Amino acid sequence: MAKAALKQAGGEFARFFVVGVGATLLHLVVYWLLNWCFDLTEQNALGITLTYAAGYAVSFVANYVVTLRWTFKTEGSVSKGLGFAFSHLVNAGMHLGLLNLFRSVGAGDALSMLIIWLMPWLVELVPMLGRPEALLPLPVYVIVVPLNFLMVRFFLKR
Repeated sequence: MAKAALKQAGGEFARFFVVGVGATLLHLVVYWLLNWCFDLTEQNALGITLTYAAGYAVSFVANYVVTLRWTFKTEGSVSKGLGFAFSHLVNAGMHLGLLNLFRSVGAGDALSMLIIWLMPWLVELVPMLGRPEALLPLPVYVIVVPLNFLMVRFFLKR
């Protein structure tokens, strides 16, 4: 019995990972496009926060539908929707808090210098990767994604 539950959780995590990568890429693309459209830099804290939140909102909607139907293969309900929304509200708070923490300590600058030093060819190919504000989400994802899996699984698999 425990082996089957472990196998199911492993499959759910794998599907969650695939959906999460897609949602993360969608989030990043919206964030990058908005930053580019508004010509924002790392120094514009409010603008960076708003474009990050907008990207999060777009990915949230897509993520909910795919997570519900494919990741956890369950039907929607008001309580599941509210639980998912609550977990993502907490998740969004962690995202925005960590984004601004990393911005304030210069993590974007450090990451961009590292990428420019290690992979200058990549920055030439994708110039956005040399911009500190473009890289700020990366350390946020490393911390928040595993925590989000646990919260979403709790609310959708009760």
